Amino acid sequence: MKSHSGKVASDICKRFPKSPYIGTYYGTEPALLIQDPDLIKHVLTTDFYHFNSREIAKYTTKEVTTMNMFFTYGERWKLVRQNTTSLFTLGKTKNMYPLIAESANVFEKLLDRETKVSKVLEVREIGARYTIDVIISCIFGVNADTMSGCKADTEKNPFRVLGDMLFAVSPIRGMKNIARSIWPAIFYGLGQKMFSEDIEISFRDILENVFKERQYKPSTRNDFADLILTLMNEKYIVADSLKKLEREAGEKIRMERDNDLLIAQCSTFFAAGFETSATTFSMTLFELAKNKEAQEKAITEVDEYLRRHNNKLDYELVNELLYLDACISETLRLYPILPLITREVVEDCVLPTGLQLNSGMRVHLPIYHIHRDPKHFSDPEEFRPERFCSETKEDIAPYTYLPFGAGPRICMGIRIAKMQILTGLVTLLKKYRISLAEGMATSIEIEPKILVFQPVGGIRLKFEPREGWEERMF
Repeated sequence: MKSHSGKVASDICKRFPKSPYIGTYYGTEPALLIQDPDLIKHVLTTDFYHFNSREIAKYTTKEVTTMNMFFTYGERWKLVRQNTTSLFTLGKTKNMYPLIAESANVFEKLLDRETKVSKVLEVREIGARYTIDVIISCIFGVNADTMSGCKADTEKNPFRVLGDMLFAVSPIRGMKNIARSIWPAIFYGLGQKMFSEDIEISFRDILENVFKERQYKPSTRNDFADLILTLMNEKYIVADSLKKLEREAGEKIRMERDNDLLIAQCSTFFAAGFETSATTFSMTLFELAKNKEAQEKAITEVDEYLRRHNNKLDYELVNELLYLDACISETLRLYPILPLITREVVEDCVLPTGLQLNSGMRVHLPIYHIHRDPKHFSDPEEFRPERFCSETKEDIAPYTYLPFGAGPRICMGIRIAKMQILTGLVTLLKKYRISLAEGMATSIEIEPKILVFQPVGGIRLKFEPREGWEERMF
């Protein structure tokens, strides 16, 4: 557990820079490491049917939490994906924006309160308090109350506790991650679980309280809680079959409603909604703190936006804050949330190169390496938001930039993630300039004990109030 699997995969790829794929071992299990963009496209999109599964997906029913959309596969994945996609239409995400703006107002007060205590803040922790508040409001219609009081006051907040359970970092959790990934039959045969059952219990309690408040009838919010309530009243859940991609057009699948399957999706929406955004938010601030010129450009853009909109936040910031959006995109290039994307072959198939892959073969896509490969990005270790500005963005080759994945399993919450990150950055940058705190390193290590990207030791930044900030109050 000395290095994250994404970093290990990158080191292997560097030894074989001209090979489209490399045969490796993940522990004791053989795996194919693919670094050629055309073959990555084949796996993620063109031949999705044969690669629709993540690793060890057949074991995902061993725990309620791992039955969620991130871990599951096949027809179960298709049922959940198709029945939840409607939550993320452009119209519905725009309707969520007032809730995000409301959380931003509370976030502004939180920053003011915390910076009075100390000018040095750990921004990943404070970002998580903001993003939990946003996502709980948007998907459950509940006030999470994660930003009132000081850090110590909110450490026992049930939503903070839930987030900590999902993303706990410890040697034991790291060992469980490895054991489950490599030897799932032994892991579950010994009665082990990756996630605490308290997570399942907590989400059941949250939904039950929301359902009671809504008198067990869907509300006018049309949010995630309404969707789950509607599906729980159905005897069957219906979707297009995955086989439609391969053979029979129009084929449908129908599965008897499984409440555990529905409850499991809570963890996906909650975890993806707060953790990934909090990490990207903090890493964007980390890079802006190191790159003063980029920070000044971002601050100028924020100030101009607020002048045009009379210091009011609205959805248009997604379309108008192009440089700040480019900063986020460049941050995701350097620090992808999933440094290594995994797939598993569900049926025997052949790659375009003629390589035969048998069912059950592990396929690894080294996103961290591809994002930092000089073949795809010049001076790849440098933070250059201009790569993602309109005039240069088209130069990025397809399937060399994959922070949200690609193909049918691409992240559904891209719009919401961008909305809350941009809004959080506007709220912070309109009042503060940031720099690295004393002793904060200019480079970070990836936490190896967890699947997603997390910086070891957090991100500590110094906050200095900007001149004239009173003119930019919301």
